[in-house]
Amino acid sequence: MGTARDIALIFLSLEALIVAFVPLLLFAALAYGVYRLRGLTKQYLQMAQQFAQKAYDYVNRASKTIAEPFIRTRATARMVTTIVNHLVSRR
Repeated sequence: MGTARDIALIFLSLEALIVAFVPLLLFAALAYGVYRLRGLTKQYLQMAQQFAQKAYDYVNRASKTIAEPFIRTRATARMVTTIVNHLVSRR
């Protein structure tokens, strides 16, 4: 009777060991993959950073081009309003 109990305990321990070992194995495989691909990853990250900088520059330039006439018009209108208010309030 004691032998069957010991064998059952071994199988239960083995199952727990396998269940705990699978996430560890997946994590180790991911770490190894990142280690092996870090040279390519570094190159592609630099390329991605350059593309992101170009996109930022294009968006910045486009937004300035689009918004500048509105800002200039608003500033001119506000300047004229301020001058008129100063001329009217002095009298």
